[in-house]
Amino acid sequence: MLRLRIQEFLPVLTWAKSYQVSYFQADLGAGIVVFFLTLPQAVAYAFLAGLPAEAGLYAAIVGLITYAVFGSSRTLAVGPTAIIAMMTLEAVSAQAELYTAQYLVIAVKLTLLTGLVLLALRALNFGAVISFLSHGMVTGFVTGAALLIMANQLPPLLGVAGPGGPSLDLVIVRLGEASESFNLTTLLISVGALGLLFSCRWGLGPILRKLSVPEKWAEGAVRLAPMYVVVIGTFVVWKFGLAGQGVAVVGTIPDSLPSLAWVGLSLSETVTLLPSALLLAMLIFMEGTSVGTAVASKQRQKIDPNQELVGLGMSNVGSALAGGFPVSGSFARTIVNSSSGAVTPVASLVTAALVVTVLVTFTQAISYLPKAVLAAIILLSAVQLIDVTGIKRIFSFNTIDAVTFSLTFIAVLAFGVKIGITFGIVISFILLIRASSKPHIAVVGRWQGSEHFRNVLRHEVSTSPKVLAVRIDESLYFVNTRYVETFILNHVADSEEIEHVLLIFSAVNFVDSSGLEMLELLSDSLSEVGVTLHLSEVKGPVMDRLKDTAFYERMKGKVFFTTDIAMRELAET
Repeated sequence: MLRLRIQEFLPVLTWAKSYQVSYFQADLGAGIVVFFLTLPQAVAYAFLAGLPAEAGLYAAIVGLITYAVFGSSRTLAVGPTAIIAMMTLEAVSAQAELYTAQYLVIAVKLTLLTGLVLLALRALNFGAVISFLSHGMVTGFVTGAALLIMANQLPPLLGVAGPGGPSLDLVIVRLGEASESFNLTTLLISVGALGLLFSCRWGLGPILRKLSVPEKWAEGAVRLAPMYVVVIGTFVVWKFGLAGQGVAVVGTIPDSLPSLAWVGLSLSETVTLLPSALLLAMLIFMEGTSVGTAVASKQRQKIDPNQELVGLGMSNVGSALAGGFPVSGSFARTIVNSSSGAVTPVASLVTAALVVTVLVTFTQAISYLPKAVLAAIILLSAVQLIDVTGIKRIFSFNTIDAVTFSLTFIAVLAFGVKIGITFGIVISFILLIRASSKPHIAVVGRWQGSEHFRNVLRHEVSTSPKVLAVRIDESLYFVNTRYVETFILNHVADSEEIEHVLLIFSAVNFVDSSGLEMLELLSDSLSEVGVTLHLSEVKGPVMDRLKDTAFYERMKGKVFFTTDIAMRELAET
């Protein structure tokens, strides 16, 4: 039993035990391909978060290794991501000035606290709740964050020193103030990088296919576009000495591995950073499980949401110990990892090993990498986050989701990602409660003499003037009890022939204390006018709770097993 529990906590013991030599070739190839995406993105997202390049590399290395040990997905690529980097920038910049030692310290502390929050959520079995945020809210947040990320890349693309801003208006103000300091050379590099990236993304594939290049090789060539611009941009800056002509570059990176060190958290720091850590943990979990589940389902595998909390939590704790910033599952790198043939997390270990190799041997070359190229890479990644088809579907299918999307989207652009997602969550729950406060209630009748009962407004059914049969398509709790009670009493008041009210509980999954009180008052109110309250199709767990109440002991009506049995008895009496 103990051995089984250890294997659950350390999935590496399961997949490593069954690892075969034949897997290594596939893992090696996938790991190499993902490395060419991880290297530029790790550096780019570090700058997006307002941190030095090595913080991104350290986070990528430790995130990949730690998740390989603790994560439940075989192919999830963990490391820095655009949205998490943007949230880190907003959270930490509120506590310290950018590009200072204090800023880095707070970023590391935020990462540690985020990892601890994820582990705490595992202790609470929070993994059982995967989708507690509405699709409209999530899409609105991601779309708004993507546009905000793109806007924040304009300063480095134009050669403007310093950051953009946590909201769209601040970015615009920043660009207006620096309009006279745009650097033409940087702008030319930016245009070239963006042109190459977009050409590869949407034009290289068809060209290679026309040249009869195998599909797998064509896809691989398209996905390596970020590495093309990194190599070309670095070479151009080094060859022509552009770093001395106002072109901002990555600069010196320590050519050594990170030294692990625990960063202490005081009570005041914990209280200050906890709201941001909670939001980050929620997004990391949502992002990681969504990507992991999508990929696993295609491979007929499955992931354990609770174990994902452990894997992602330990990855963030490890990133903090190494001096990195928050990490999550990357959609782009995970898709590439899976499609490149990765079989096990060994592919992630290969990627991590290659990043380590670069870190200790090629940092001098990376120092010439222009920040404009990194901004172009981030901009392209952000463009791919915008799901135009999904947005159209939201507006055409569900009004509540459309409202949630719009309000969240506007809040992110106007106030930043932290306030935006908080606002989106609040709006989601307000609209959910509003919708639940007026549940669908159907007066039903017998359909064509069968045992089935359907809505009288939708089908030609037969009813009894003596019995009001009502199906409540929602659980009974505090937000909707008044509406349900009023609906039934109004219908009884409209017909003096009604002698029985039958509440059909087929869709009622629970009844809270407010719902129980409503049933008691409804039973008494109906009795005063000579009407008896009955129940039918009550689910087992709900029935178990009702049997222990005074309402059940005093109720004059009956609890019927089916609506058919109830109507045959009540309509004939």
